[in-house]
Amino acid sequence: MERFKASLRTEWFKYLIVAVLSVVVWVFAFGMYHAPQAYEKISVFFAGNVKDYSFEKVAADAFEELRKVELSSADPNANTFAHKYELVAFNGSDVVILPESVAAGTLCNGSFVEQEPCGEMFTQTEKDANGCDVEVAYGVYLPEEAMAALGKYFTFGNERYVVLIPGSSLNAGTLTRHAFEFEKWLVGYVQA
Repeated sequence: MERFKASLRTEWFKYLIVAVLSVVVWVFAFGMYHAPQAYEKISVFFAGNVKDYSFEKVAADAFEELRKVELSSADPNANTFAHKYELVAFNGSDVVILPESVAAGTLCNGSFVEQEPCGEMFTQTEKDANGCDVEVAYGVYLPEEAMAALGKYFTFGNERYVVLIPGSSLNAGTLTRHAFEFEKWLVGYVQA
């Protein structure tokens, strides 16, 4: 015991380093073990301002299989919007909520998933293999009732909004179909 007391006085920093590293390793390992898996979370990109981030909890609680909903946003009128839209919406999101003008200005082919009808569909005109124009559905419009109810969480502009699913979404078919379920939930959202 005397040896320990003597070494503690002269080499206390080594004991401190071991203690700190032990705590860091424990926290890191515990956090990694309990972190939601990719199929247990949905990432939502909103083109506008978020009023209340409690939407994340409300949305996660609405789905038994989801542990986390992550919300990111960017103001379409900001100078940095195009960069964040490209980086976050196309590459890191499962569901994207856009004003109609932004959606119409986006080439959806290759960026967003084609969808089956589930409400009033947002379409873009494309050429088929024969060179004929065809309408392809890439998203669904948020109904006015849903926008009014979601207005508690989001600041909507003076135009219609569209819900789309990026082709890079892990939850749009690669792992699960949670993105499509989440989209239908948003379109039908009428809770106050």
